[in-house]
Amino acid sequence: MEDGVKSLKRPAASRSLREAIRKARLEEAERLDLSADHRDGEIARLELLKAELEAVFAELPPHDDRFNLVLVPSRPARLWIDLFTYAAIDDGSGAYVFVRNSENGRRTLFSSGNVVDVAARITRYMANEIVRRERLEAAMLEPARLSRTGAEPEPGQGTPGLSVVIAAFAIGLLTGAAGLLAAVWLSAL
Repeated sequence: MEDGVKSLKRPAASRSLREAIRKARLEEAERLDLSADHRDGEIARLELLKAELEAVFAELPPHDDRFNLVLVPSRPARLWIDLFTYAAIDDGSGAYVFVRNSENGRRTLFSSGNVVDVAARITRYMANEIVRRERLEAAMLEPARLSRTGAEPEPGQGTPGLSVVIAAFAIGLLTGAAGLLAAVWLSAL
């Protein structure tokens, strides 16, 4: 019976809590080290892409402020191209991904392991965006150009002019003042 009691008093050597804590700390340190190495690798690869794109960004027109090449060391690290698009490193494949955020969610525009291919695709995206904006600006200026050439009626000939806008503003201002006076008068009763 004493042999049974002695075996219960002593824990087995493989079940030492102190040893288990030490092993857990070592495993965590290795995991953190790998994670830090992975993150440093992501940032280094995105810096390579940034270096590829710096010449492209130097060619941007000085008045065009839509594009801004910024490397943000977040998790995951991102190389922002404009307000909606960025490049990152895919966790699963390790490839560069070019992503656009929109109201419908994130959409991958391009993915490749080659930095030159991704830089070329980003350059093409930027060129398309510049052309799209030029087209929109031209479309906005088109009605004014047509009215000067006589293809469409002048502002006083069927389209609301400045006098209509001023009259609408004045009516709104007077209506608001009358409503405010009525509210004050009713609250005093």
